[in-house]
Amino acid sequence: MSKTVWRVTPVNGYDIPGLEGWLERQAAKGLLFSMTAGPLTLFSRGEPAALRFHLEPAPNKPDRLDPELNALYEQAGWRYLGLFRSSFAVFASEQLDAQAHTDPEVWDYALRRFFRRKLLAGLGLLALNFVFLSLYWGCSFSWSELRWFPVTLLSRQPVIAAALSILGLALTDLSWLLGLAALVRYRRAQKSSGHSRGGALLAAGTLILLLVLTETLWPITGLNPQLHPADDFVTLADLEGDGPDVQVNSQTRDYYNCGYNCATLFLPERWSFWQTARHRWVNGAADPTVPALKLQIYRYPLPLLAGQMVQEQSRIHHNGGTYEACGLSQRLDQVLLSLDRPDPESASLPTARLILRQGRTVLLAEYRGDQDLLQFLPRFAQVMRSL
Repeated sequence: MSKTVWRVTPVNGYDIPGLEGWLERQAAKGLLFSMTAGPLTLFSRGEPAALRFHLEPAPNKPDRLDPELNALYEQAGWRYLGLFRSSFAVFASEQLDAQAHTDPEVWDYALRRFFRRKLLAGLGLLALNFVFLSLYWGCSFSWSELRWFPVTLLSRQPVIAAALSILGLALTDLSWLLGLAALVRYRRAQKSSGHSRGGALLAAGTLILLLVLTETLWPITGLNPQLHPADDFVTLADLEGDGPDVQVNSQTRDYYNCGYNCATLFLPERWSFWQTARHRWVNGAADPTVPALKLQIYRYPLPLLAGQMVQEQSRIHHNGGTYEACGLSQRLDQVLLSLDRPDPESASLPTARLILRQGRTVLLAEYRGDQDLLQFLPRFAQVMRSL
């Protein structure tokens, strides 16, 4: 059996009598305070003992230690055990009626100084709120999107990370407020039957914010290789042949675009590719008279999510066109095609939209042109298998 054990601190870090009572109950179980790490407390195993604990607000020093104060407590029969976070020096005594402070004014001064220091700590918490909220401030969606197209929405926007940021910050802020309230009550010597449970809120908020931080930093790790379109993607030249001029103009990036996002905790791996034969805007949209190709690929951790993505996308009707299931081939699990026929009097080219699923990978192809997309299923399937 390990000689040490970690416990989540259930009591708010500012609730002095609550923490003292909790440490005393742990000592009675044979767990003696050793140190803390965020919302966790480390205990050393030993024999159960009846001890009286006292938390002395730590002096405002970088190391939070005061050798003279520790020596005075030792002379009075108190044993120094360590620091509780950076807030308190923890003392224990075998004399259950021992009193750490006999001068109420001195104790009130120590509490008042500690209260001011923790009140100023709210500025750091405010900065933390600003940092996390600013990371996902641009995330926007409608409730109808969340209701009818949840997987599509969660695949393209960091909704989960944004929601967890708000939840984690709310729990952490609430823990801080409850701690200040508990400290005010203690300073006023108002007895209550229970103590603040802000420690559990702090632990939950810290865990949630760590998840959000991991989500935010994961893309910079570079653990997922990028797919280069020249190697595997189906291009407009593959579909149209040598007809239109679809060569990439190095001076005009609008001819061609490719992007990649690696998988994170809450977002799938995503690839995108867009190419048009000639760049020109007509009424705020790309020129409808020239061929264009747009590919989007999503790889999910579970095939169930990929199937849900296909179901959501198939509900979208573009200009009256509906998706119809096609015969399966190339070891694909789902093949759906939608054809959008423009007005005969218009010079616009027809648009075909293809949805393919293979396991946990979904490919969305939108092609404006005269070619039959189904003829290129082998090439699209090859792209999906190359990921």
